Amino acid sequence: MDVGISLPTTSRRAWDPGLAHVARAAEREGAASLWVNDHLAMVADPASPYPYRADGTIAWDPAAPQLEALVALAQAAAVTERARIGTAVLVLPQRNPVELAKATASLDVLSGGRLRLGVGAGWLAEEMRALGHSFADRGRRMEEYVRVLRACWCGRPDRFDGEHVSVPDGLLMYPRPVREAGVPILVGGMSKPALRRAALLGDGWLAVADADAVDSAELGAAVALLEAERAAHGRGRAERALKINCPSGTDASRCAEATVAAAAAGFDEVILDVSWERLDDASELLRAALDAASDARTTSGGTR
Repeated sequence: MDVGISLPTTSRRAWDPGLAHVARAAEREGAASLWVNDHLAMVADPASPYPYRADGTIAWDPAAPQLEALVALAQAAAVTERARIGTAVLVLPQRNPVELAKATASLDVLSGGRLRLGVGAGWLAEEMRALGHSFADRGRRMEEYVRVLRACWCGRPDRFDGEHVSVPDGLLMYPRPVREAGVPILVGGMSKPALRRAALLGDGWLAVADADAVDSAELGAAVALLEAERAAHGRGRAERALKINCPSGTDASRCAEATVAAAAAGFDEVILDVSWERLDDASELLRAALDAASDARTTSGGTR
C-alpha cells in the first residue's frame, strides 16, 4: 500500500514555510503522492450541506486563502522528482473540459507523467452558480466532461456533440499526456452515483473517510460492488485510493489504524488530509501511516 498526503493549499503553510518546502519534505519522508483539493470560490456561510460531516458543516475557515489546484500542483511537480501528484478532488462540472484537457495534459508532460486527476460532482451549490453553472444537472455534466477529456487527450479528437459541450472536427489538442490512455481519472465520492461513475467511467475510485471512522467491512463491501460492476461491463480492476481526514489533534495511532483498515478493505493507497497547523504533527502522522502500510505489505506479502 502507498501513502500520500495533502498539501497545504488552504493553510498559512502554503506561504510559511511554503508549499514547495512542504512538498519536498513530504517526498523525502516517503510520501508516494502529493494531493490538493479544489474550490474556485467559497461563501461566508454555506447553505449547502457538506456531505462528509454528520452535521453538514465545513471544518475549515471559508475565508482562508485557497490556491488554485492545478497551479499548486505545478509548483509541487517542479520541486519533486518521484512523488505522483493529483487532485482530491477537482470539481469537474464547474470547469471547461476542453481547457482542462489542455491544462492537465501540459501538467502531466511537465511532471513526467505523474498526474492523476481525481474528480467529483461537487457539493457547494453557491460556488457552482456563481461560476455560471447549474447545480441540478452537475452529475450528467460531469459524466459528459469525462468523455470530453478523454477525447481531447487523444490529440485529434473526433467530433463530439453532447448535451453541454461540442467539439468540432479538426481540433488539435497537443501535447498529449505521457500515458497512451491519458491521465488516470479517479472518481471521488461515497454516494451510489459516485461509485457507479467510478465503475463505468473512471480508472479508479477515490473514497473518503474520517480517521476515526474507517470501517474495513463497509469499505470492503463497497470495493466488491465496484469491482463487480466493472467486471459486468468488461472493465478491469480499478485503482483504489482512500482519503483519510485527519483534523488537528488526530493521534498517530489512529492514523495507523485507519491505514491498516484501508489495506484490509482492498485499497491500494491512503491519502492523509492533514491540517498542517503544526508541521511536526503532520510529519508524525505521515510516518505512522508509512509504518502501518509497510507492516500491511509484509503481512499480505504484497509489494505496494
